[in-house]
Amino acid sequence: MSMFRRAMDYLGLGPDEAYDDYDESVAVERDRRMPTRGRQMANSYEDDDVDYEDDRDDNYRTPGVRAQQAQHDSGVTVRPVAGRRAEAVARPVMPAAAPVTVRPTSYEDAKEIADRFKEGAPVIINVQSTDPKTMRRIIDFASGVCYANNGTMEKMSNGVFMMKPFGARVSRN
Repeated sequence: MSMFRRAMDYLGLGPDEAYDDYDESVAVERDRRMPTRGRQMANSYEDDDVDYEDDRDDNYRTPGVRAQQAQHDSGVTVRPVAGRRAEAVARPVMPAAAPVTVRPTSYEDAKEIADRFKEGAPVIINVQSTDPKTMRRIIDFASGVCYANNGTMEKMSNGVFMMKPFGARVSRN
């Protein structure tokens, strides 16, 4: 038997050979003996002489109900405070902010990029004169700063990128 055939049998998709010997007359006979709905079924329950009230335990206590001591009401209403979401934080940004241009020469200059961006100013990063390995590290860092602060990053030209804070508009000049 192939692996595919065994998988089909396991999932119940194989041939119905197991049901070939099933005797359907037994199922029909059993259905005839069962009571029908209506008067016969209702009367069968009336003959039941079980008294359920007597079987109840007297020590039973309703769950969730506890005796509470009287407390002094100070009149203060306590309400839960909803947690802040990162999307709901408003950052004041000038309507059309002039971008700050940074020309990093080493990875240590990336801190200045992040500080300016956190202040809410759009930042233009010019890495044309930076070596390729350092340029990649700076751009990776800057894109992480943008993502963490819900900002966007756009490529302006070869080696020049602009970081825009969330909700900031940049003047075209």
